[in-house]
Amino acid sequence: MDYRPMFDAIRAGVAIPEEYAFNMIIGRDNEKKLIENDIDYISQTNMSKIRIFMGDYGYGKTTLAKYAISVASQKAFLYSLLTEKDYKGIYKQDEFFKTIMRNLKFAGFEDNPLEFIMNTWAEKMEEKHGENIKEFNIEQIRKHLKNEEKLSGGFLIDICAAYLHNFINKKSNSHLLAYLYGDKIEKRELRQYGITHFLEDDGWNFLDNFMSLMRSLGVIQGLLLVMDELENLRQCRSDIRGKTYNHLRDIFDKLPGGEIKGIYSIWLGTMDWLEDASKGIKSYSALYDRIKSETQVQTSESIVIEMGYLKQNDVKEVVDKFVSLYEEAYSTNVGSEKLKQIQKHAVSKFSDSQGEISIAPRRIIKWLVEVLDRLKDSPGAIDDVLEQVPVALTTGEESGANYDDLFDGEDENE
Repeated sequence: MDYRPMFDAIRAGVAIPEEYAFNMIIGRDNEKKLIENDIDYISQTNMSKIRIFMGDYGYGKTTLAKYAISVASQKAFLYSLLTEKDYKGIYKQDEFFKTIMRNLKFAGFEDNPLEFIMNTWAEKMEEKHGENIKEFNIEQIRKHLKNEEKLSGGFLIDICAAYLHNFINKKSNSHLLAYLYGDKIEKRELRQYGITHFLEDDGWNFLDNFMSLMRSLGVIQGLLLVMDELENLRQCRSDIRGKTYNHLRDIFDKLPGGEIKGIYSIWLGTMDWLEDASKGIKSYSALYDRIKSETQVQTSESIVIEMGYLKQNDVKEVVDKFVSLYEEAYSTNVGSEKLKQIQKHAVSKFSDSQGEISIAPRRIIKWLVEVLDRLKDSPGAIDDVLEQVPVALTTGEESGANYDDLFDGEDENE
């Protein structure tokens, strides 16, 4: 694998491409295990679950989400990643579900897989019922799907009947797909296809039925719904913010409550957002009361998982991992002695007076890449390079702590 795009993203301070997420997850074994277990649980039971990961900026929340996407993709999950740009109108039922569909992805598909999924379903229905339904109009197909396939009423069966009719008769389904993607399609146009239910009134029912339809194809095991940057909801106008928090409460009630099945939803935000009594979750008690822990003790079953600082051994692992990847990407050789010096310098510089790492992982990794860049261009004494690269937000420099114990017992000639 070419790791240069990953290093370019680190230098620019932007989110790394998804295929590199496994390399970026260091010191997050607990979070990784929770995600893996959650996805297995949903795949095996078809239940739904919400997990909320909280951490300060630079703590790897988005990278953790991309790790979840990688794991879910391997388990044949669809996924939809929502970010700040998607939250403008998600308090409206129809906008929320259109946003999910607009961002829908599936491993192996560069573009949105919804058309492929619907065509696959339509082909299956044509093979199974073709002789019986090829002369049917939309309403007759609708009744057939309800009676023979046990599809529930509402928007989904309206869409499916219209889609299948067009598919059998070699007509375009572009208007139906466009509506699901969020394009503005007049209701009078949709009514021409026999659609009488719409997302603003039937969105939750549609989502549940859509998930059942996906599972019936025998390939898709569930949906991973990631909601990133939720702390930015505090910037919304107060009335919009209240409506959005009420919508999050609805999600919370309907997924873990079992009303909608087959969805793993990961929420990402900061602890400040959770505890902000003015504009955060705490300002909306109906949601806060569902999320907060009564004991303040974090377990493997906790809804809210707070992502803490890295440990000293984690920093050592970060340096070791990224030096190895850097050597592969740029065909260079740092050497074991310089590696140890970088590790020791990083632990010292990024630790506080108690010997705890007190800086965001993102800053550690970005600092390390700059050190390696300078070392590659000027392969001189490592001490000179380390002195040339400033360490942002250092706290351990003046502590006088002794960090040699971390490196004790290592062979100097490794």
